[in-house]
Amino acid sequence: MRKTLRPARIWLYDVCANLTYRAIRFFKPPHIPENADGKVLIHLGCGEQDDPRYINVDGVAFPHVNFVSRVEKLPMFPDEYADLVYACHVLEHISHQKIPEVLREWQRVLKKGGVLRLSVPDFDKVIAMYETEGRSVPRTLPPLMGTHENGEFDFHRAIFNKEYLSTLLKEAGFRETREWSPETAPYYSFSDWAGPRKIHGMYPISLNLEGVK
Repeated sequence: MRKTLRPARIWLYDVCANLTYRAIRFFKPPHIPENADGKVLIHLGCGEQDDPRYINVDGVAFPHVNFVSRVEKLPMFPDEYADLVYACHVLEHISHQKIPEVLREWQRVLKKGGVLRLSVPDFDKVIAMYETEGRSVPRTLPPLMGTHENGEFDFHRAIFNKEYLSTLLKEAGFRETREWSPETAPYYSFSDWAGPRKIHGMYPISLNLEGVK
């Protein structure tokens, strides 16, 4: 059976975009930010989101990405380096079997008292949406499984609720876990799934949880 090929226009757009990103980075490489308050902020899986206060890490070479890399391991950062590590709807794209070691790696780069700020799809909210939608599997697939529209970075490989993620964070060495709000959290200026975005324009789907080292 022949494999389904992506439409040629989409493939050509991806190629042109990638070449454009690389050209911009060549002539104007991104610089590591130095914040006036001395805080070191890292944004893992930043995508197109760009807050100039953050060191950006992403698998796609957007012009603002400081380190083009996967996020499971962070060899570019020394121990106890950052005050805040932020990852919005990133953790669910990593195999559930690897989550404990990934959280320990992210904890490693934080200073004592530093914060790992996470946003992930909340499995409890997904279940509630499933019931509200008349147990419609097609309507529930995107938040549960990912959209599968953008290659390997768009597949979900883990699920979380507050109790489970809190346990994982504590087992990774975080001394405290707490919920956080986009309306009041410092250093939050994004338009991402942690904040205003909703599934089907109706359902807030995120669990926003922090771990304190």
